[in-house]
Amino acid sequence: MIIKELHVKNFGKLQDTRVPFTEGLNLIYGANESGKTTLHTFLKCMLFGIRRSRGRAAAKDVYSRYEPWEYGHYYAGSMRFMSGGKEFYLDRNFQKDNVRAELFCVTDGERLSVKHGDLSMLLGNISEIVYDNTISVGQTKGVTDQDLALELKNYMANYQGTGDSDLDLEKAIQILKSQKKAFQGELKLKRSREDSKKNETTSKVLYLREEIKELEKRLQVGEHQLAQLERQKEALLKDPSVLEKIKEQVSKRRRLDILSAILAVFLILAVVLLPGIYKTGVLPAGILLLGVYCLNRRKMKKKISAIQGGLQGDREALTRQTDRVKGRVHTQQEDLKEKRLSQEALLQRLHDHGQEVSGNVLRGKDPIEEEIEGIEMAMDAIGVITKRLQNEIGGQIRDRTSEILAELTGGKYHRVVIDKDLQMGVSTRERYIPVEQLSRGTMEQVYFALRMAVGDVLCGQEPMPVVLDDVFAMYDEERLMETLQWLIQHKEQILLFTCHKREGEILNAYGMPFHRVAVFDP
Repeated sequence: MIIKELHVKNFGKLQDTRVPFTEGLNLIYGANESGKTTLHTFLKCMLFGIRRSRGRAAAKDVYSRYEPWEYGHYYAGSMRFMSGGKEFYLDRNFQKDNVRAELFCVTDGERLSVKHGDLSMLLGNISEIVYDNTISVGQTKGVTDQDLALELKNYMANYQGTGDSDLDLEKAIQILKSQKKAFQGELKLKRSREDSKKNETTSKVLYLREEIKELEKRLQVGEHQLAQLERQKEALLKDPSVLEKIKEQVSKRRRLDILSAILAVFLILAVVLLPGIYKTGVLPAGILLLGVYCLNRRKMKKKISAIQGGLQGDREALTRQTDRVKGRVHTQQEDLKEKRLSQEALLQRLHDHGQEVSGNVLRGKDPIEEEIEGIEMAMDAIGVITKRLQNEIGGQIRDRTSEILAELTGGKYHRVVIDKDLQMGVSTRERYIPVEQLSRGTMEQVYFALRMAVGDVLCGQEPMPVVLDDVFAMYDEERLMETLQWLIQHKEQILLFTCHKREGEILNAYGMPFHRVAVFDP
């Protein structure tokens, strides 16, 4: 891919700015704050669009930082580039309310679709992440030597294993381990809850059994007492002693009453038959006897009635007591019935839990256990993939990095080495040097060689322009000259942004071809 022109219509501080480029090395010189970084960012946004952040982060994202300084509603640009021997025109509108991207093949007059991946195909299907970490290189002068060494090792370790620094396999493993730990905790908690629930149910069953036993005992006592009362009530009127007493009283009074009645009748008849006796007081005696007879009859009736009333009162009292006991027994029977139903429900719950456990055993493992096994399988798969990629992409990157570094250092360092523990270093003809022991300038060369190598391996399908933004601030003159020579020899197009004049001076001094882009010249 060769960029022919960038047209910044309105982006950050730049307005209606056309920037032409050629093949080979393009030197974009400009003082600090002149707009170089804005143009560099504009190029990336033309290639990949602008992704907006959410929440508070949106206030500091690329979209917000590069919103036009004037005419904010107009946020757009275009570019012309060559790919596969054809010329293309890309036009973008970045305005959040009207995001648009149009792609045309100028050579064929064909309209293409950015949305459906036509632009991505022309870019060799490289991602924005790969672009940022390979062919687009920023300055590292603000990074300490120790941090740069660590960044080098991390960078190499990522590409050693995956071929894409955005895919951090070690981080993926850590995430999977964290997920596995979380699932294991969830499984433990679930089983603990199940055991607690089962133990609680079992305790309730045992408690109910004791309650049922106690209720059964009390019910037996109540039923026995009820039976006794019923027998007493039934036997009350059938008691021989009571009946005999009544009969005896009736019999005695009946004999006296009969004698009194006979005597009274006899005396009255005597008076009638023997008028002379009247004067002797027989008649009053007969009348008196008759009165005694009548009085005794009344007393006898009252006495018998009293005995019968007492008997009825005793019977009613027994009936009331029997009813009370019946009520208590009925309540106990209902309680016992309710307790038994509760016990059956709890026993059924325990049975269902046992059936569920048995069903899980028959069907397979618990779903959480299946998740854990899936994570373990993923971790194993990552291990296999890592090993395969180490043998494929990792080996290609190491070899290509070694070739580039050897050319940049005139053969002094001929190989980059990374061991099984991801410890990185370089080899001379005589010895191995850990990256931490290299000079700052050599570390920068290794870093540059590594990024170029990754770009060659991952962007081989469609070679992309190399974009360098004040990369060589820490290079001495010799290293800078060697690096510029290598770039001109091996890259189709280089966009070199710098605020220093020495790049141009070295290019002129050594007669290296380049195109000076005068967009930021005073």
